[in-house]
Amino acid sequence: MSLRHIAIPSWPAAAPPRLPTYALATRVQTALQQAQLAWKANPNGAPPPPYLISFTPAPTYTLGRRQTEPLSGAELTRLRAPLWVSSAESRSQPAAEYAFAPAVLHAPRGGLATYHGPGQVVLWPVIDLRSPLLHAHLGVRAYTCALEQTTMAALRRLFGIAGFTTSNPGVWVRGSADSVEKGEEERKISALGVHLRRHIAGLGVAVNLGMPVAGPEDTNPWARIVACGLHDRGVTSVAAHLGLSAAPSAQDVAAVWAEEFAARIGVRGGDGSSDAPAVENDDWKSWETRLELDGPDDGYVEGQALQTQT
Repeated sequence: MSLRHIAIPSWPAAAPPRLPTYALATRVQTALQQAQLAWKANPNGAPPPPYLISFTPAPTYTLGRRQTEPLSGAELTRLRAPLWVSSAESRSQPAAEYAFAPAVLHAPRGGLATYHGPGQVVLWPVIDLRSPLLHAHLGVRAYTCALEQTTMAALRRLFGIAGFTTSNPGVWVRGSADSVEKGEEERKISALGVHLRRHIAGLGVAVNLGMPVAGPEDTNPWARIVACGLHDRGVTSVAAHLGLSAAPSAQDVAAVWAEEFAARIGVRGGDGSSDAPAVENDDWKSWETRLELDGPDDGYVEGQALQTQT
């Protein structure tokens, strides 16, 4: 049995950039969760395989369950104000700038506000933590740890980044790659949020690859919120941490993350063996049909051109 990987396509470097909505990814996740729950209610035939959804969404702020007070009109206006996103793949290229109006949504996870958007890869496993397809059943804490360990392994394998965990969920780094002085500020490079229903996992992690993490609110999405409610710690990305001129490929990161995750959840081979973990990619075209999408633009958002830099 393989981990099935659904990569929702996006075109963040196109002119204009074209990105799936957070709601589209949620539709895919809901369909997978319903299939898992249906089998648990009537376990006839083979159980559904574990899945992984990966995507880079249009700008979106999500509010967790700790966000008990409704946002004021002024707060909503601030979050939804146009956010400028560059379509350039590297700083050496001419950059057309495009505006997105971020969505503001509630998510069934713990925590407060966080951001998802261009320059990030979001990774949502949909698995039954009690599935007979897994070598070992997982508790909530063990599953959360597996997500963090998977992210740290992928960052180390691809970029040589030494991430670590703290009492706050997610993966952190300290300072920059060439500056590791003791006591330097910790910065979050990957957020984590999980939702479980009858041991069926939803949501997951988001790895910051190359979005702005400094600057004014019209270009830096983090300037509009206190990320995850942590007033004393900042946010970083792979590109900022390593001083890269271009954001790493979301597709490459998702592929390695999938391999590392499959190894940690102990996906069994077709004969029940424990051979090397296998990942199988799902065809997105089949999901367009399954979700009854109304054409290629359904579930996607394009940026609105603002100006061109030369």
